[in-house]
Amino acid sequence: MEFNHLYLLSTYLKKWSFGDSRISLNYSFCMNETYVRNYVDMRISSPLNMVNEFMNHCFYRAKEQVSGETGDTAGMQQAGHNIVLINESEIKLKLNAFLTKILKEFNNNKRSNGRQRMISTRSLDFFYNDFEFEPLDDTIKFFVHLNRGANKMNGDLWTNAVDDLKNALAIKKDDIVANKYMATALKKLGRFDEALNYLKVYAESENSTESLEDLAAAYLSLYDFKAADKAFAKLEKNEPGSLSVLFGRAMIAYKQGKGYKTLLDKIYKLDPDWLVEKIKKDWDYKLPEYEGNESNRWNAAAAARYLGFERPFDLTRKAFNGEMPSYFDADKGTIRFIKAELDAWTDIMNRYKIDEVNYHTYPDRLTKDEIKQGRAPKKPTVKKPEKEKAVNVG
Repeated sequence: MEFNHLYLLSTYLKKWSFGDSRISLNYSFCMNETYVRNYVDMRISSPLNMVNEFMNHCFYRAKEQVSGETGDTAGMQQAGHNIVLINESEIKLKLNAFLTKILKEFNNNKRSNGRQRMISTRSLDFFYNDFEFEPLDDTIKFFVHLNRGANKMNGDLWTNAVDDLKNALAIKKDDIVANKYMATALKKLGRFDEALNYLKVYAESENSTESLEDLAAAYLSLYDFKAADKAFAKLEKNEPGSLSVLFGRAMIAYKQGKGYKTLLDKIYKLDPDWLVEKIKKDWDYKLPEYEGNESNRWNAAAAARYLGFERPFDLTRKAFNGEMPSYFDADKGTIRFIKAELDAWTDIMNRYKIDEVNYHTYPDRLTKDEIKQGRAPKKPTVKKPEKEKAVNVG
């Protein structure tokens, strides 16, 4: 009889409800070279009962995995007899201790007269100890590193995620999921040039809408418009008439200072709701000619007067919420704005009715120095080389 070896990798307390006496745990496992992430929602009871409920849920999902691979959903019960959980006794002990700590904090908080606090016991890595991790073969070690990277990403710990994913890719460099996760983490850190190679592997292997859009977005961030257009052309071949392709090419046109609104208008006629949500989520107002140029940026006071906000705070609040283009320097604690990007933002917000406000600009409220500061940077003049004079060597 062929056995399916199930490795539980980690579990994580996702949410809890004091009123309903329930908790939800995310968990992950690998089996048959497949990586699975799932969750279980449980009512609070004794740790032993909750361990059994958790384990039953994991086995059921593992059975689904086996039946999905064989195409035999009727054989799920039989498949269950072929699944062997590695280190089962140790895993149950760890789960019991983990849930006991959670329940103690949960009950203490529930009795705290409404002063509900975070539960500090949040995660459990089943291979945290070296003596448990080192004996694993490389296939399982790969999934341990991949899972740790994914967990760090869920906690917005992008730099730490990159470190774990590097370890995973050192074992299995062409894995699609690992390359996708690495590209995502590097993009979140603004390291688009590093993300590009991982995105190429992801896009070439999966050839999906998401992968091609991510690849094109990376090229756009690096201002490689020709490569971005090639990615959109490939997407268009897969999905003729795709709104995502029109949107992407509108973004390329915007970055190049061309007629981008013609393309956005076309989308708006086809599906206005789609365009509004897409602009809110994905439109990038940054213009390449202002890249790295600090001298043409306004402070919040000037930008607020230009847009007619009563207080700079009202403007910066929208900026920090990602609702308008801005540049925040965490080291200096400053936030800056670019006039051309604010003009584009105002035009797009009004033209496509992004929210209920009709925005205006008020250049008369600016000082002469602020008007001068807001102008586009001068393009550097390139001196043409002089033609060589003919020399008579006769």
